[in-house]
Amino acid sequence: MFRLHQLKLLATLAGIACTAAAAPEDRSLPGEMWWYWDRPAAQLPLPAPGVGAAVVTTHIVLSGESFARQPRRSALHLPDGVATMPVIHVEVDPAHPFAGNAAQIEALRNAVVDVARRGDPSAWVQLDFEARKSQREFWRSAVQAIRSALPTGVKFSVTALASWCYGDRWLGDVPVDEVVPMYFRLGRTRPDYVLRSAVGVSEPRCAQAYGIADDEPPWPVVFSGRRYVFLGRHARRTSHNLNQEPAP
Repeated sequence: MFRLHQLKLLATLAGIACTAAAAPEDRSLPGEMWWYWDRPAAQLPLPAPGVGAAVVTTHIVLSGESFARQPRRSALHLPDGVATMPVIHVEVDPAHPFAGNAAQIEALRNAVVDVARRGDPSAWVQLDFEARKSQREFWRSAVQAIRSALPTGVKFSVTALASWCYGDRWLGDVPVDEVVPMYFRLGRTRPDYVLRSAVGVSEPRCAQAYGIADDEPPWPVVFSGRRYVFLGRHARRTSHNLNQEPAP
């Protein structure tokens, strides 16, 4: 009972302290982005007016000492004028001991840079890699290699587990333009992170953006920065089929 009362009190105080989410300083992307994971396009909604799209375009699978690069499987056609960000999603095959070798770093770097070069030279690119503790050195090396190889003007975003932004902080010096902590799929730890976030985000690098899911209860703490919305398993269907080619 006391913990529930404490949770409500902290969330209320946070709402008073942050009456509105501040717009991000960088205006090259909208203040809200929807994550378009690699799911059948007919299950995904069109972006709301003024909302951008962070689209998974490439999968990188790291397995043992090898790697595989796979393009998006489900074709996605967005309306003209929607601001987009390509997302490179990384998975580590748990069936084989992860080597984290130079060839895998090079493959990941090349995948991100190739996607960035195909887009707007002043645009963004995002890396989604939920690295385990044993994979952090590899993650850091890969991020540094990507940052060094990205074309001038391209901004670099990375997703982050919520734990990386509080007690388990290790992102302070990473060479990226944006860190997006993911406040969803937290399970039993969700109440703890609500409490922590109501007090304030411990890692300053994690206070410029945040991610939530549209199939979970609203996060009771108001954050500042750019908002990313994960379109969950029960994503809203739309009468506008994204499989259709855009009108000429």
